[in-house]
Amino acid sequence: MAYILCTFKSSYYFITPHMNIFLYNPVYLKPVLVYFSVLATIIILRLFIPGEFSFSLAAILMFSVPFLMRSDMRSLKWDFQGLLIGLAFSLVIILIYLVIVLTLAEHELNFDELTLSLVSVQLFLVSVPEEVFFRGYLQEKIGNNLKGILFVSLLFALGHFCTLCIFSGFIGNVCLQSILTFFPSIVMGYLYAKTGTLWGSIVFHLFSNLAYISSGRL
Repeated sequence: MAYILCTFKSSYYFITPHMNIFLYNPVYLKPVLVYFSVLATIIILRLFIPGEFSFSLAAILMFSVPFLMRSDMRSLKWDFQGLLIGLAFSLVIILIYLVIVLTLAEHELNFDELTLSLVSVQLFLVSVPEEVFFRGYLQEKIGNNLKGILFVSLLFALGHFCTLCIFSGFIGNVCLQSILTFFPSIVMGYLYAKTGTLWGSIVFHLFSNLAYISSGRL
């Protein structure tokens, strides 16, 4: 219970200054309430269900919610062009990230963790469900514009803060990394807004996570 109270207290102070423009508009209010309901459910799952099982349930929940809310999910339809755009963005941006991080940290890439099992988990239990929920549902409802991209990215970072930082016991490095997910989320939101398909953002999300893991989670 203390974790839940701490989570919502942190959420309140983190997001309240940015909420007013959305809460007074019923069009925005519904997806925001759905977001906090999903976040609360995931937190409860993390508290009372073993790690791997709760992780899978959270992925199923995020993937299912847009369909349960009868949202138009045509953006999930296969789009090869969107996939290629996502690959191009991944190549450029992640390469820059790796050069900067590895140069500053003087750290070598380690691909030992990038097994088929891990890549599958990152694709089907992380990248796909998170993009379906955050871009396919939240951003689609809140707005495929700069304001919507930034606000959904704020929600994205908040969700990672609540599920990673707080449950890690407020380890400084983990908390900082969870907040910094705001920035790749902007790229994912931009890809979705420009292509109209989730496949570009899914690919970028996947390769961002794999780059993060192979860099030693720097």
